[in-house]
Amino acid sequence: MGLLDMIKGPDFDKLLEQAKQVPNAWIIDVRTREEYQSGHVPGAKNIPLDEISGFSAGKETPLYLYCRSGARSSRACSELKGKGYRSVVNMGGILAYHGPKE
Repeated sequence: MGLLDMIKGPDFDKLLEQAKQVPNAWIIDVRTREEYQSGHVPGAKNIPLDEISGFSAGKETPLYLYCRSGARSSRACSELKGKGYRSVVNMGGILAYHGPKE
């Protein structure tokens, strides 16, 4: 990863394609319900940041999280890692997404 990659953040579309290839991976939108309903990645589950503490799945479940800009998903990733989840990826913000939305 070069300096430019660290400045611009994760490649949302690349990480989404990766998530689709990982068996049993969850793609989680941590934005509010209203934001989610206004357009989200197809197949993503909505678990708002303020509800992430109640999230429960197998600790080995691959989790790919995103929000609007990447800040809330970063916080959610930290919280889930603190709860013992081993495969947690911050995809960043949907603002960087170039695909179709539901």
